[in-house]
Amino acid sequence: MIMLTKRFSAVCLASCCMLISMAACSKQEKNAYDITSFQDVTARKEFNTALDLNQSMKVPEAVPDDFFWCGEAEDATCAGQVAVMDVAFPGYSGQSYVGNFQTPEDQIIFEVEIPVSGVYDLSFQTCAGFAETAKQNPAIVNGVSVGTIVTEMGTSFSKSTVAGVYLETGINEIAAGTEWGYYFVDQLTVTPGDPISADVYQVTATLSNPNASNHTKRLYQFLLDCYGKYTITGQYCDSGKFGTEMTMIHDQTGEYPAMLGLDMIDYSPSRVAFGSTGKAVDYAIDFYCNQGGIVTMCWHWNAPKPYLINTAEHPWYSGFYTEHCTLNLDAIADGTDAVGRELLLSDIDAVAEAMKPLQEADVPILWRPLHEASGGWFWWGSCKSESYLWLWNQIYDAFTNKHGLNNLIWVWNGQDKAWYPGDDTVDIIGMDLYPPEHTYASQSSTFSELATWSNENKLIALTENGCMPDPDLLVRDHAMWSWFCTWSGDFIHKHYRASEQYTEFSMWKKVYQSEYTLALSDLPCLWDYPLP
Repeated sequence: MIMLTKRFSAVCLASCCMLISMAACSKQEKNAYDITSFQDVTARKEFNTALDLNQSMKVPEAVPDDFFWCGEAEDATCAGQVAVMDVAFPGYSGQSYVGNFQTPEDQIIFEVEIPVSGVYDLSFQTCAGFAETAKQNPAIVNGVSVGTIVTEMGTSFSKSTVAGVYLETGINEIAAGTEWGYYFVDQLTVTPGDPISADVYQVTATLSNPNASNHTKRLYQFLLDCYGKYTITGQYCDSGKFGTEMTMIHDQTGEYPAMLGLDMIDYSPSRVAFGSTGKAVDYAIDFYCNQGGIVTMCWHWNAPKPYLINTAEHPWYSGFYTEHCTLNLDAIADGTDAVGRELLLSDIDAVAEAMKPLQEADVPILWRPLHEASGGWFWWGSCKSESYLWLWNQIYDAFTNKHGLNNLIWVWNGQDKAWYPGDDTVDIIGMDLYPPEHTYASQSSTFSELATWSNENKLIALTENGCMPDPDLLVRDHAMWSWFCTWSGDFIHKHYRASEQYTEFSMWKKVYQSEYTLALSDLPCLWDYPLP
């Protein structure tokens, strides 16, 4: 959804663009960027000069090595429509198993007594039966979703482990719930887990682009220095710092998010053809140059015009969704659809050109193309992993080598390690997580999993979220995501009134006023941030 509320004046935007053009002509190799050339009278001038980067994480309590708990589903509590099944699939333990998971109320609940508060692994024995796809359903502890139970396709039972879950001393209710249901649950085992190690935060990766600009290196260094100590606050808002979501957060908390999330959606050539005008580049320049903030960008890539269905049921402006276009990335990647290949490559060039003012203004961007890899809802995720990886490499090569955009930090996020493009073209790994309403868990099991997806330690970020995470739980669970960036619209407001549907206002305040998070006022001057 594109918000239309704008307080950033058209005059200021026009001036910014003119200054970019002038600066591009007068650049010199040694002193390529003068921030004052892009600032206006409203520019932020006070920066934090006393940020404590020596914070250390708490040491978790040790869990007994010999602890082991196992329970059969047929002996646990069935909620909703869940019931004991007639035996049909092999590999189960005990007398039977349960099924009939259809709605969020359908759960199988185990009561587990925990001797010591700490980190545990939850292993569910599940089966997808005759389902034609793998299933993903929530693991729930004491009513809070803490991770995902992944059930692979097949008619036999196998183990799915949700690792690194914090459990309190005493009786805990651990449930297998329903999100993408139609699966069977046989057993739960609980064993000691491994706390997230401090070693995870010792990042060994350098930027993938050896020609990255100094300002890009400075932002990356700042992220490295904060990692494991602070989580940077972020918010998607299509209208910049003074847009609806940003303003509401400030009104509720007294703080602005440190990071602004923007979308290059309206720079997609097929949307331009229908009259869309992108403003994300202008807002990015303002937020960095005038507000001293951090910018992340994604791209809901509207399919090229020939692939748009463009009917009342499938409108042209929704052409980034698989169901609203006819694009077949597999056919394009393997050369079957040569015309489609040319159209995609042309779109890549067009968006790279649109982002060149950011390079000229030396605004570093946390760039997140082809997001939510393997999610079939977007056309770039409704394909073979090989086709997705081909397209990622096309974008990386064109942006980095052909167009020389050296102001980008490459952020990849997806649900499946098989879709990971590789360490050579990825700087930061992320995940988009949308747990149920008022779920403030750290999602430490997902954090732990992402830490294993690369061959070298990389920054890990919560690249999109619905509910804001509780900073105290991030610290307790050692899951200090580099940043979070809450999605816009309903996750913040309803009909332009601030909403508590996903995150209660008390948590808004806690998140933005926490000693473990960084808001905009907490940031130092990023363009002067010291390099080693």
